Amino acid sequence: GNTFYNIYNKKALNLISAHWFVASAQLLVGVFLSAAMWLSGVRKMPKLTQSDIMSCLPIGLFASLAHCGTVLASAVGAVSFAQIVKACEPVFAAIVGLLVPPMDVKPILAYIMLIPIVGGVGIACIKEGKGVEINYLAFLYASLANAAASLKGKLGSSVTKSLKSDPAKNMDAANVYAVMNIISFVFTIPFVV
Repeated sequence: GNTFYNIYNKKALNLISAHWFVASAQLLVGVFLSAAMWLSGVRKMPKLTQSDIMSCLPIGLFASLAHCGTVLASAVGAVSFAQIVKACEPVFAAIVGLLVPPMDVKPILAYIMLIPIVGGVGIACIKEGKGVEINYLAFLYASLANAAASLKGKLGSSVTKSLKSDPAKNMDAANVYAVMNIISFVFTIPFVV
């Protein structure tokens, strides 16, 4: 599925030079699907307070930046390059785990295992006969996506656990994803308008 998404996403981005629009439209599809599921009764609608929604906003913002960063990286560079840089997400997650409280220190072996990831990304950037060839804008967008995804994971775990633990809120994994998708879509609107 991911391969087909990347191929068709790149084709759409090549046809339409409004890359933020494409990223936003993809999230809007999820909004419509979630609304259809809730309105038809297939899924129970979430019952969130204003406080719950406010606690979800930072996670939705980072989810939006992660999605849009990935789409924009593919728009301005080769899909393969964007995916290569996205492979460094564990490195970003490790850094966020150390810098954002509460500190999440992993065993030393976990950090050592990041070395082949970075090395592999570096090797993948080498073009035969040309040396290292980097599309810096694609690298920037993919790195933004990595940082945002890492922050979303770090900040989101406690919020989503809290929401899922209250059965009255109807926030199972699918509804958490749907709510974050809706918030993510809302955050893209200023870039499209």
